[in-house]
Amino acid sequence: MPRDARPIMKFTGELADAIEQLLRDAADGRWDKPVDVKLDPRNPESLAHWLYKSMNPVVHGMCGPDIDVEALLKPYKQTRFDFLPSNFKVETEISMSASGDLMCTPGLDGAKDRLFHSVSELIFGTDISYANLESTLTTGEVEATEFTADSTPKINLTPTQYETVVSHEGRQFDIVHLANNHILDCGEEGILTTLARLDQDGIAQVGVNRTADQAAQPRITELAGLRIGWVAHTFSVNFKPFPEDKPWIVNMTPFHLEPDPDIGPIEAQIMACRVAGCDLVVVALHWGLEFELYPHPQQVGWAHRFADAGADLVIGHHPHVPQPVEIYRPKSQPDRAVPILYSLGNLSTLLSHPAMALSLVARIGIAKGRVGSRKETRIASLELVPIALVAEESEAGEITRLVPLKDLHECIKEEPMRGYVDDMARYADVVVGDGWRANAAS
Repeated sequence: MPRDARPIMKFTGELADAIEQLLRDAADGRWDKPVDVKLDPRNPESLAHWLYKSMNPVVHGMCGPDIDVEALLKPYKQTRFDFLPSNFKVETEISMSASGDLMCTPGLDGAKDRLFHSVSELIFGTDISYANLESTLTTGEVEATEFTADSTPKINLTPTQYETVVSHEGRQFDIVHLANNHILDCGEEGILTTLARLDQDGIAQVGVNRTADQAAQPRITELAGLRIGWVAHTFSVNFKPFPEDKPWIVNMTPFHLEPDPDIGPIEAQIMACRVAGCDLVVVALHWGLEFELYPHPQQVGWAHRFADAGADLVIGHHPHVPQPVEIYRPKSQPDRAVPILYSLGNLSTLLSHPAMALSLVARIGIAKGRVGSRKETRIASLELVPIALVAEESEAGEITRLVPLKDLHECIKEEPMRGYVDDMARYADVVVGDGWRANAAS
């Protein structure tokens, strides 16, 4: 697969020339630190900046008016957190895994029941498994993923590839996130085709609505006597038109596209989950700046507002690289910990840059019980496991596999793969510190 986005960018003429000139100008390092270049597929500076970051992911955080993002997140660079106070009496416990983007990646054909072989228990050995399905199914032709002056890239899956990324040896994701910027790549047909297959397989989805009434209702998972509410939004649909008279079909809040987007609907949905009797509320967001290893300062403020409004967990994806987590304490309940997973990265990826072949799988413990006479449900624990997507040769050709980064770091000795794994390890250190390396070979 390509290392960066250059092979998928098919621009010509003056636009291509302008992008190349801007890339030459950026050789002075002007884009090595985060800058606010707004996403605009018609603006050569925006396109050049996006392409540059795919070659050189940004490893520094942006400073906002009141927030130094790097300093804020530094205390949380670790892989294990326990949150329950000593006086919490647990009555019911469940577990959940959360993974990032599932995209069409080279090497999926022939990888059925092999892609997840080394991480199957980590991902599917929980009561609830969640990921962002960022490749739609379609009854039409699966087109090449190309970025042109006329269209943003399409990301689709064949039915066989879909089966590979959502399941392993009879186990499958329980919930997939569909509110993402590629959900309208094939218009309403792509949405309906994807929904039909998910229904057939018994996989729930969040973020897409069949009717206006469904859009107004909380999405709830019931398990072991617990009611978990889901609020799922995307920042964009890549400027694709919504189906006529169906503005409700995808939950969208234009983070990063407008200076001050209205996040009131998300807060209202959090409240609706509480009114519906949910014990726990998960806010899942497709947001963030691509190829940057820290969230934008605005995201920090938005995430804090969601936690203050009643969210117990915030899960993010879209930047195509992992980002550090934050453990936020709401103003009204400072003894409650709300994990904010700003970006889990790509579980399967279109690009092979070490930062983009790296992701985090989050294992989340949920406990229902009592603090004194008060009934409560809380996030009890969080474990973050760095995962690598790698290719290996088989009789059927090259296939892709997911492997814990620690295992890869311990066993790979020969160049050039050793250097590639070392690069991946350095990006993991930026995100979660070096605790994942415990007992790993030096």
